[in-house]
Amino acid sequence: MENCTTALIQTENSPRVAQVGITRCKPEMKDYCFHGQCVYIVDLDEHYCRCDVGFSGVRCVHSELVRQPLSKEYVALTVIVVLLFLAALSLASYYICRRYRNKRRQTNASEYKEVGAL
Repeated sequence: MENCTTALIQTENSPRVAQVGITRCKPEMKDYCFHGQCVYIVDLDEHYCRCDVGFSGVRCVHSELVRQPLSKEYVALTVIVVLLFLAALSLASYYICRRYRNKRRQTNASEYKEVGAL
């Protein structure tokens, strides 16, 4: 048993935590885990995957959608950016409406002048 270490693990078949011997998987098992490292549990005669961060499952195939809760700073920054965007959008809408109304008034005023000239 080269590179053998011991660890505390809990398996589906055994609800208790036990100390077991662990070694690296054989080279032919290098693709056993999709997103993680394959280890061989000597005492249980089983292959096991140590999943990379963000993955879970027996063979590390499931991607975790939520990795960690959002920090307060990130939430505050997001709220501020959204509020600034909404304020900018409101101002732009106001000036576009104001310009449209002024242009419409000028058009109506020129029509009245032409009618009055008759």
